[in-house]
Parts: sequence; C-alpha cells; structure tokens
Amino acid sequence: MMFKPTYSKNDVEVLKDECLYKGFFEMRKLTLKHKKFNGEWSQPMTREMMVRNDAVCVLLFDPVTDKVLLIEQFRPTVLRSDSPWLLELVAGMVEEGESDEDVARRESLEEAGVTVKRLEYMFKFVPSPGGLVEYLRMYAGEFDATLVDVSSVHGLDAENEDIKLHLVSSDDAIELLKHDIENASTIMGLQWFALNKHDLVARWCA
Repeated sequence: MMFKPTYSKNDVEVLKDECLYKGFFEMRKLTLKHKKFNGEWSQPMTREMMVRNDAVCVLLFDPVTDKVLLIEQFRPTVLRSDSPWLLELVAGMVEEGESDEDVARRESLEEAGVTVKRLEYMFKFVPSPGGLVEYLRMYAGEFDATLVDVSSVHGLDAENEDIKLHLVSSDDAIELLKHDIENASTIMGLQWFALNKHDLVARWCA
C-alpha cells in the first residue's frame, strides 16, 4: 500500500517568516495558512519551530562476524533519565556541500574509528514534526569488526565528544530493543535491521 497525502506544499501559504534565535540551532516563527480537508482555507496561525540541518545515522554491521557496533555518549537533554549516557547509532549532521555518504563515512571514522565499506539506504523520518525542521536519513554500513578496538575512546575534542564503543552480536543488538534503547533513531534502525537482516546479509555476502 502506498500513501498519497491529500495536499502538497503548494496548498500552504506562508504569510510571514521570522528568525527568533540563531545559534547551534535556529528558532523561527511562521505565520501561515493551509488548505483544510473540507476544501476551505484555515485561518492564519503562528507556529514556532526549531530548525537544524538534516542528519545521517549509520547502523554499523559486519555480516561476516555477525556483529553490530553501537556507541555510548553523554546527552544533556535526557538528564531526567536514570542515566544521560545513551546507546546510539553513529550519526552526524549534513554540512553544506556534503552528501549523505560523505557524512556517513566521516562520522563512522570520527565516532567509531571504523572505515565503512558499503552503504545501503534504509529510510528517512522526521523526528518531531510538530516543532522540529529536520530529516534523519538512515543507512546500514558494512565494516570489519576484527579491526575494532573497543577499549579506545572516540569523538572530536573540539565538539566535546567522548564516545565509548560497544561491539555486540546482532541478536544481542536486537534484544536491546526490549529495554535499553531510548532514542528514536536507534530504535527504528534496529527494528529495520531485525526485519531486513536476512536480505541484507544475502546481498552483502553474495
């Protein structure tokens, strides 16, 4: 089944676009109206949105050793949790002039110290469509697990990154979905992996 939205971006009229703040993130305030399902136009409304560059996430998988490489790092936005250190996929924002593949390979080296052999697109999603302007595009990346030193710490000092590696079996990685993963991109990446691992291995090991 394919979903076709009722309307397109041509059915939205932006009346005013204001920048409220610009730093690492950007806050914008839009005044707009849009087509309603009854065919009429809505009244003008205001919406504040946080804007950031699109990002790329990489699920690192070695089909030969059947290992998945996850990273652990500090995240200040989850201080309400028992621990603000989260298990995640490698990820990074797309900078101007970069392709998704550039980002995937750069971040895999910076955050995990691994060289990606081949990449396979999984899907894209909007993390919080009610208030965040960003797409995350997900990839599976092939790597050689025998070259990974899990005792090493990675990340860029200039970005205050302090990243620990966790090399686990694919079954254990999928098992983590039951209780140990709290961020959306890692949950969805591992769910995709659980559903598509057999076909992925068949393609990569053919």
